[in-house]
Amino acid sequence: MRDIVLAHLPRDRHIRLLDLGAGTGSLVFRLADALPDADLTGIDISAANVRAAVVRQAARTEGGRAHFEAANYLEYAAGPFDAIVADGVLHLIPGDTSSLIRKLARDVRPGGLLICSMPFDCAYNRAMTLARRTLRAMRSPGLDDLIVRVGHLLHGHEMDDAGLRERIIYMYLAPERVMSGPLIAAFAEAGLHPVGEYPMRSVSLSQLRHRVTVFARGAR
Repeated sequence: MRDIVLAHLPRDRHIRLLDLGAGTGSLVFRLADALPDADLTGIDISAANVRAAVVRQAARTEGGRAHFEAANYLEYAAGPFDAIVADGVLHLIPGDTSSLIRKLARDVRPGGLLICSMPFDCAYNRAMTLARRTLRAMRSPGLDDLIVRVGHLLHGHEMDDAGLRERIIYMYLAPERVMSGPLIAAFAEAGLHPVGEYPMRSVSLSQLRHRVTVFARGAR
């Protein structure tokens, strides 16, 4: 994701960039290392994630500085930005899709970019969405334990039990929206026009298939 973002951003002038759903700051810090003159802001709805990002920022000695806030994006007002980056977030923001798109368009400067990774419409993602909705309707402590056991089989070499349990919630989250022709048309209607598309490698059978779409803000 960092490489895709950097391929589209100018490096010869100061820019304002927002990472929407920044988590603990991993992408922000990678971008800060490559864009030391940029004004970087990361927001996340999780206060715990933001606290961890602030601690990581305080320990940094190189690269650009970043600012982090705990915020609900739909209530956040700090734009406009030269670029908004959203890595695996837009499909999970609840609420009206048209309102979300209009806010994104308002928060990107004319000529600026929205770079987002999100699930796209395909048979695999439709099946996984149905499975997650079914699991959510059946959720129980026993089902949580079963998901963790399956997680150990798939990812036990990468994550411990605590890490797997932290990610249980994702198996119950169905996307609010996926990237599709109608959604791209809705972005274009708001002034955000697609200028690039990139595949994203899936790292788990339980993960929805994602794609990165780059939108440029028109002048209107």
